[in-house]
Amino acid sequence: MMSGWRRLLEEESEHQWLSFAAFSIIVIIGSILIDWSSDLSGVQEGSSLGVNGLVMDSTEDSVLYQSEDGNVINYKGQENSAQYATCLEEYGDLTLACLGTEGMVAFIGDGGDECDTEWCQFSIGENLTASQISGNGLALLLIVQDGTSDSLAAMWYGDSNPQPIVSEFEETMYLDTIIPTEEGWLVGGSWQAPPNWLGSNPASPPKYELIIEATWDGVAAPAIEVVHIGGEGVIHGLFETEDGYLATGTSDTYLISEKSVEAIGISSRVATDDKNGNVWLFGDIGSKTVAIVSGSEITVEKLPEPLKIIPTYATCDEDGIISVHGSDYSDEISAFSIDSNARTSITSLRGILDLGFILVSLLILSIMGWNITDAIRKGEVF
Repeated sequence: MMSGWRRLLEEESEHQWLSFAAFSIIVIIGSILIDWSSDLSGVQEGSSLGVNGLVMDSTEDSVLYQSEDGNVINYKGQENSAQYATCLEEYGDLTLACLGTEGMVAFIGDGGDECDTEWCQFSIGENLTASQISGNGLALLLIVQDGTSDSLAAMWYGDSNPQPIVSEFEETMYLDTIIPTEEGWLVGGSWQAPPNWLGSNPASPPKYELIIEATWDGVAAPAIEVVHIGGEGVIHGLFETEDGYLATGTSDTYLISEKSVEAIGISSRVATDDKNGNVWLFGDIGSKTVAIVSGSEITVEKLPEPLKIIPTYATCDEDGIISVHGSDYSDEISAFSIDSNARTSITSLRGILDLGFILVSLLILSIMGWNITDAIRKGEVF
C-alpha cells in the first residue's frame, strides 16, 4: 500500500495528474469541513435546569424561575411559590433565598429535622428587605432596598438578635451582584448620575457601570470604596479568575487585580463561568459570537446561528453544560445550552479535523521523505 502511495507522489509517475486531482478534491472538501467546524460545538436547544419558565437565579440544588402563576423556587424537585423572590445563594451546606419579605431571609438544607427539606427563615432585622446576599465566613453582606436606591447591610450569621448595620450612600446606586474576596466583597451594579448631569435628561439621568469594594470590621457599617465607574450601563456579573476578578457589564468587561482595572472592550448581556476557569460572555439578540475569557486571554467563538433571545440569565452545571435563558421580542421564553467541554474535545468535528490533518500531513511527509531517501540511495540528482 505504501509503495502505491509512493508511486502516486513521485513527480514522474504516470498517475501524477490523477493524484493532483484527488489532492485538489481533498483540499476543497477539507475547506468546507473546516468552515463548518469553525462554528462552536456542543450548542443545542433547551436547558439543563429542567424547569418550564424564565430562570432568574439558580444554585446546584435550586432554581428560581418565573412561571405563569408567578415566581417559583424548585429545590431538588420540590416547588414552592415565592412571588417576590429575587435571589438564591449557596452558603456552606445551606441554600439561602431572598424572598422579598421584609426582615427575613429563607434557608434550607441545614441537616436538621425541620429545615433540611423545608424552607425556614431567619431574621435580618426590621425594615430591611434583601435583594441579594453573600457570605464570607460567618459574615453576611446584603444588598437591601433603601427607598428608590440600594444600600449594603452586614450581619453575623446565626445571631439570635441581629442588628444589621447599613451603609449610608450619598449617591444613588443600584446594586445587582456580589462576590466574596479575601478582604471582603466586590459588588457590582450601576451608579445613577444626578439630574442635569452633563446636560442629560433631568427626568431620567443616565446610569453608569459601578464596581465597589466592601469591607466590614464586624462593628461599624460596611466600608465602601469605589473601584471603578465605567460607561453607561450596568455590571451584571463578577467572577474570580487566576489573576484576580472579572467584572462583566453591558458597556464593557473589566479585569480587576490588586493594582489595576483594565477594560478589555467586550460588552455582554449575561455571563457565566464554566468548570475550566473560563468566563463566557453572551451578547444581545442577534449576536453571532460568544466571547470566552480565560485569564488575560480572550477567544471569540462563532455560534451556529445568531441568538434568537434576549439573554437574561446564564449558568453552568457540574457537568459543564452552560444554560442560557431569555425571551424574544414577543416575550416568548426560550433557552439554549452549550457543552463547555466540547470545543476542546477531540471527538468534536473540529478535533476530528485537526487530528485528521495531522495524520494526513505526517503520512504525506513520511512518503516524501521515503522518496527523497530512495532517490539519494540511487544517486539521483535533484
